[in-house]
Amino acid sequence: MPTTCHRCRASTTVTTMSKFNTDTLCMSCEQDERLAPGYREACRVESDAVRSGDYNFSGIGLSSADTKFLAERRKAGGAQ
Repeated sequence: MPTTCHRCRASTTVTTMSKFNTDTLCMSCEQDERLAPGYREACRVESDAVRSGDYNFSGIGLSSADTKFLAERRKAGGAQ
């Protein structure tokens, strides 16, 4: 089990997967991700993929808007 967040590189004991890609996230980065502009679409597409039998869906990827938003959140200290 990963112990480092792929986004912020923090050491963590609790992780989850990104809805955008296969990154392992700490809970703070996961909270930031939920606020990203493309989050709802990423969730919808993932759900559609799973319903179609794709249990290894790799995500829709991060758009430039999502990448910029998440970088700004990390720079500002992220979810509190």
